[in-house]
Amino acid sequence: MLLERSELLIKEGQEEPFHVAMQDTGIGMLASVPGVISVNVGRGVENPSKFMLLVEWENMDAHVAYRQNPVCGQLRELIGRFSKGASMEHFRMG
Repeated sequence: MLLERSELLIKEGQEEPFHVAMQDTGIGMLASVPGVISVNVGRGVENPSKFMLLVEWENMDAHVAYRQNPVCGQLRELIGRFSKGASMEHFRMG
């Protein structure tokens, strides 16, 4: 299994609209992608403008294939409307 961890810095005043957009649209979009096991989004306690997106993938091949899926561009567009920066890491689990 592969765990993708993204930290998303959201523009001031856009935190709640971003959270709603992810709950209403983003999580479902990602969850529908072949090879995705689970999707979770959390909001920072000490820094409420920071969100963490955790995506469990079956393997790296599924994640690489996602980049060719139209959902990849759609999700980047959704997040991009709210984001002022991000970082991402991948971890092999198990």
